[in-house]
Amino acid sequence: MSDQQLNRTAVLVHVDAPELPFLANVVDASFSAVTRNGWAVILPDEDTDPAFVAAVHPGEICIAVSSDGAERSLSVYPPTDSSRDERAELDHQMDVGRVATLRWDAEHSDIAEFLGGEADTASQHKVATDTDRETKIAVEAIASMCSLDPAATARLENYAATPSSGLLLESVLQLLGVPVVAAKLVESERSLEDMADARHYEPKPMGLSLVDAVTTEPSGNDVASRIQRAYIRHPEILLAMGGAELIAGSTLAALARRGGRGARVLGTASAVLLTDAAGQTALWAAVRARKKS
Repeated sequence: MSDQQLNRTAVLVHVDAPELPFLANVVDASFSAVTRNGWAVILPDEDTDPAFVAAVHPGEICIAVSSDGAERSLSVYPPTDSSRDERAELDHQMDVGRVATLRWDAEHSDIAEFLGGEADTASQHKVATDTDRETKIAVEAIASMCSLDPAATARLENYAATPSSGLLLESVLQLLGVPVVAAKLVESERSLEDMADARHYEPKPMGLSLVDAVTTEPSGNDVASRIQRAYIRHPEILLAMGGAELIAGSTLAALARRGGRGARVLGTASAVLLTDAAGQTALWAAVRARKKS
């Protein structure tokens, strides 16, 4: 381990900020995180195995990067498979993660040093050959899971053979199309305390997690994220929507009370609108409270 800094690990998962309160509950551990373009960069508070995060996070790949300032590593974990039980899924993630891992030793290290300087040339050659084979397998596994084309795979192979440096992880993450801020965090080039969107998450009752989720600004650019980002930045939108739904619901209720054809349909529509109006008002209050805190 480096004298300059402790080893730090970051886990990248394809979830946005509103989903992180629920992920803390599933992992049953606290962590800090920042989000970029629908990806979360997670820094666990405790020694949480990235394979466990990958196993409980449904869907796409997870990527773990670590650095102590001299030695560095990058591991890719596959999408989860709902047909496996939790134990089998964790074992699968750990097995794949061990294979799909690239490691860069400290710049001053070499095969002779690794062997203590006591092995003969043949043994050194065998270790070098085994290392090259493991690296090639890791590159192929990562390229497959990340859907890299031949040109990108060749670049990844070049990075795998590059000496360890502060820019190396950043270059690999950029190639894989995920937030490079993860590399800056594990290299201690950036601090969570200096990031306005950094937040701390911990397991909470489901109701509180839901409030956190609906009052947290997402970083993605899909339609749902844009809508949520709009009402969090301008909560008056929610109040206006709630007021409009309240008027419409009351009007439909009045029409339903007159009876005749369609009264039941009008009554149902009125109930839906009035319920949604109450929800919009409650959400407005929650967002306002979060903005003031």
